[in-house]
Amino acid sequence: MKDALEPLFRPKSVALIGASANPSKLSHIALRNLSKGKFRLYPVNPRETEILGLRCYPSVLDVPDPIDLAVVSLPASLSVEATKECVRKGVRAVVVTSSGFRESGPEGAGLEQALVESIKGTPTRILGPNTMGILVPSIGLDTLFIPKERSGRPGAGQIAMLSQSGAVSVSFLEKAAASSTGISSCVGLGNKCDIEENELLRYFSKDIETKCVALYLESFSYGREFLEIARPMTRHKPIVLLKSGRTESGSKAAGLHTGAIAKSSDRLIDCALRQVGVIRAYDEEELIDLAKALAYVGHIKGDRICVVASAGGYGVIAADLVESRERGAGLRMAELSDRTQRELRGVMPDFSSTSNPLDLTAGVSDEMYDSVLGILQKDPGVDAIMMSLELQPPNVTKGLIRVAESRYASGKVPIVISAFGGDYLDEMLREFENRGVPAYPSIWRAVRALGALARRGEYLRRMK
Repeated sequence: MKDALEPLFRPKSVALIGASANPSKLSHIALRNLSKGKFRLYPVNPRETEILGLRCYPSVLDVPDPIDLAVVSLPASLSVEATKECVRKGVRAVVVTSSGFRESGPEGAGLEQALVESIKGTPTRILGPNTMGILVPSIGLDTLFIPKERSGRPGAGQIAMLSQSGAVSVSFLEKAAASSTGISSCVGLGNKCDIEENELLRYFSKDIETKCVALYLESFSYGREFLEIARPMTRHKPIVLLKSGRTESGSKAAGLHTGAIAKSSDRLIDCALRQVGVIRAYDEEELIDLAKALAYVGHIKGDRICVVASAGGYGVIAADLVESRERGAGLRMAELSDRTQRELRGVMPDFSSTSNPLDLTAGVSDEMYDSVLGILQKDPGVDAIMMSLELQPPNVTKGLIRVAESRYASGKVPIVISAFGGDYLDEMLREFENRGVPAYPSIWRAVRALGALARRGEYLRRMK
């Protein structure tokens, strides 16, 4: 339930147990990251009196104030006793970051069971073990033990990311930061000895700051319960899932990684997920691409796409990717009405075609893009527009960002942008993202996002 997890996501006080004064230690890096947060921070280490200008306590029991969240950064063999002290202190949420538990064999499994036993019958909850922990940008909560200068952190946004792999979550965060895509939270599930994906889904289904949940899972904790939670949730909030362990080799690797029990028919899983409206991704890039589109746009009403480009070749490539079922999204190219084509002839070059895909040619300008988008958004036969941007034409400027933002914000036909090029183009893409307009560095990634939006729209119509 949300109230039970509130200390995990909105703590007023945080203790780092095992904090180190050695800058090369992981627990020192975590302390440095936490020191920027909007909460009281208490380092715990019996061999230190002060770290980073913060008073250090011998034990969490010696901290004079209540503690909402404790991060245990100790070897597995010491983490159980530290967790017991957290229970005695009344700490409501404990993040155990160390490995060496169930994933390491029978001895580690025994330690993990001892962790579970230590909180039984108490209000204390455990995230992990074997986890990177949690990141909540809006309050500066960052338990990751990776330096920010080596691994970018995104700002506050609308996507919640849950991952059973630390590396996958870190790559997600780095890609989000690089493209200016914000997140509401990122949670490393680790071994899921207590808090697992189902409880977190319930939390985020009610979280007003989260508009889409992205998951990476190697196993379902309770598969039937997952489906029961997802069915009502996806009617108002999209879920995109990257489920690994789809093959025999992948399933075996998942067991060695997090002790996951991943064996199941992937075809059966795919069918069940489709029935409850969960959108599947198949690699880490697709996970963030689809989550971004679903968070920003939600869905599109149909599958009729109009492509707008200033280079004919890109328009043809986009048309193939839109329509192809084998090497594309399996959508339809919209048929523009006679009225739309008459209006387009009034603003486009005389020698360019007004049929879909539209080629605005190298004579395109910000004003032409604006007029064309406005005309297309009035056509009832167009469900979404994909703008393929080429910034080489002399009359295209950064003013195009304001044009796209204005047309996107009109609430009419949604717009998804693709742009392919160098550093200048990357800067433009980040500017689109800062304004909440989904933008991608390739035509295929933009079309793939439109495919997810169309599938979600079809699911919502089916539910009605």
